[in-house]
Amino acid sequence: MRPLLIKYCVFFFIQIVLIWTIQPLTTSLNDKLFLLGCNLVLSLLFLYGTFRLTQKLAVSQAQFNMAYFGGLGMRLIISLMMIFLYLQLSLVHNLKGVIFMICSYFIFMGFEIQFLLPKLRTDSENSKNTDDARKQRTS
Repeated sequence: MRPLLIKYCVFFFIQIVLIWTIQPLTTSLNDKLFLLGCNLVLSLLFLYGTFRLTQKLAVSQAQFNMAYFGGLGMRLIISLMMIFLYLQLSLVHNLKGVIFMICSYFIFMGFEIQFLLPKLRTDSENSKNTDDARKQRTS
């Protein structure tokens, strides 16, 4: 969990640098702060979701898949609500800021998938070996 926490923190720091240095990304100081706040909520949302998933690593594959895809769906809905709030509460409709938030969502999702991939690979290999053994017994 610690390497993932470090990746999330480094990426959030990169987001801060990008928002403060790339001029066309935000239009005003309020827009910068609001965009940073939305991205902070997104970061914390993924951190909490990944922490919850690490607690589900010891359960069956079906329960893990249910927890993973349920959490993924909830994070997607909350992220879309954050984008909607950003568009509604921002004084200037900033399309580049919305695109930045969407890209951040996919990057966080990529970090999470990379972190959970060993669990998915191990279980899929185990189930494949079990399926192969069952086929050999019935033959």
